[in-house]
Amino acid sequence: MMNGGYLDTRAPDRSLFGKQHCPRCAYLLVAPDESHHIADRVVRHLWTCEACGTGFSTWVKFQPEFGEMHCEPQCAEAA
Repeated sequence: MMNGGYLDTRAPDRSLFGKQHCPRCAYLLVAPDESHHIADRVVRHLWTCEACGTGFSTWVKFQPEFGEMHCEPQCAEAA
């Protein structure tokens, strides 16, 4: 359950699955400060907790979608 943005670990809530929480105080974070494309299908997010000020980063690696074609840089220039 949520209480003013803080996660109550005594009552797990499935609706919070996949949401980002501060690793220090467990405050629920809405959006990263910055996001950067760092590799093919990889995005790095930079976060700062509004409650305690802790800064940290996470990354997400996306799986290719069914039928998706990989395009090399020279392929993108030709389009």
